[in-house]
Amino acid sequence: MSENPRWYTVVLKPQLADAEGHPEHGSPLRETRVEATGDLGASGYPRYAGSGVQADIDPATGAVEAVTVDGDELPIGYVAQAREGDTAGGDSMVPGEYEFEAPRAPEDGKGEGAHPA
Repeated sequence: MSENPRWYTVVLKPQLADAEGHPEHGSPLRETRVEATGDLGASGYPRYAGSGVQADIDPATGAVEAVTVDGDELPIGYVAQAREGDTAGGDSMVPGEYEFEAPRAPEDGKGEGAHPA
């Protein structure tokens, strides 16, 4: 039996419909990294939690079987999807472990990154 993922990213989206009534998910409203708690949820699947989101996720399919957001059920018309994280190795996406350097204006004050005074 394979090991369950240590974390997922849960994406919350509105469920919309196209002109013919086919389900279509809108843009993500919230994305949250949830970590394995080691417990099983009420649905019987492993429980993951983080940043106000608790989700029971089927590790075989990646389906979100149960979810609460900030202690409440997901409103009707919204869907929760999960993107798999790591199983046992190092995290490939650990919040805060990346650096961002903003572009700097050239010393002469002209060119890309320069702002007019």
